[in-house]
Amino acid sequence: MDLNIDHLTSKNYVKPIKKPLAKGERSAEGGMWGVTVIPVAGLFMELYANDRYSGAALWLTVLILIWFGCYADFRQISPSLSEEKAEKLRKLLPIPPAYIFTRDEMRKGEGYRGVVLGILMAAAIFGNGFTQGLMINKNTLPDKLKNASVTALNNFRGTSDNVIGEQLTAWFDDGYDTECSKDGSKFTIEYSGKHAEKSATVTIEVVHDGFAYKSLKAADVTIDGKKLDGDERRDALKEIFIGNDEEGSSSLTTDSEDSTESIETNETSEKDE
Repeated sequence: MDLNIDHLTSKNYVKPIKKPLAKGERSAEGGMWGVTVIPVAGLFMELYANDRYSGAALWLTVLILIWFGCYADFRQISPSLSEEKAEKLRKLLPIPPAYIFTRDEMRKGEGYRGVVLGILMAAAIFGNGFTQGLMINKNTLPDKLKNASVTALNNFRGTSDNVIGEQLTAWFDDGYDTECSKDGSKFTIEYSGKHAEKSATVTIEVVHDGFAYKSLKAADVTIDGKKLDGDERRDALKEIFIGNDEEGSSSLTTDSEDSTESIETNETSEKDE
């Protein structure tokens, strides 16, 4: 084997010119991989979409970008294809996974990238906020809330390992009953039982607009028929949801009638729409 590499260090050595990429070849890798992972980017960006309008705009943008990426790729590679193949790909443009699968098979002999896009689009369809919102109803919400962290409640700030269901179980004497009602986008969940041998009810209000949670709030505490207000109410909520976890949880946020009224006002405006 010739291991002589003197020509590599010679001053007269000229680096070979790279063969230019064929038309559309550049997009065969990076460009189409970018299109393939767009659904994942959509799921990530959902973290920053805080209502149904921004959510709808996000997923509309995702669909447009996927389709535009396929269309731009088709415009680039179609001149290098036979008329028959180009026509076949043109018909598949409305179905991006099928387009990429067929396109890659024509050019590379393998279509796994189209399969990947199909899987990611299915994950986005079933995992997006609108689909998850369809699963939230009077029957499922109480169970979801039971397993949620106390810090999900708008009444609190800070960190805590406390779970809403566990705190309610510890506060009521011997278990509790749950009743959930729905009015527009607002769910009202009432937990009723006995505390210190007196009848007691804890009410949590949840506003979900079909895409995201707009509000999750411990609204009322009633003991022995008396609805607590002001400091009594704050102290009761602290006892229920924070308990002895003084180090893990921080102070209770100031609650006011205005916040409740704003929720009701939003509900009215949504109904009017």
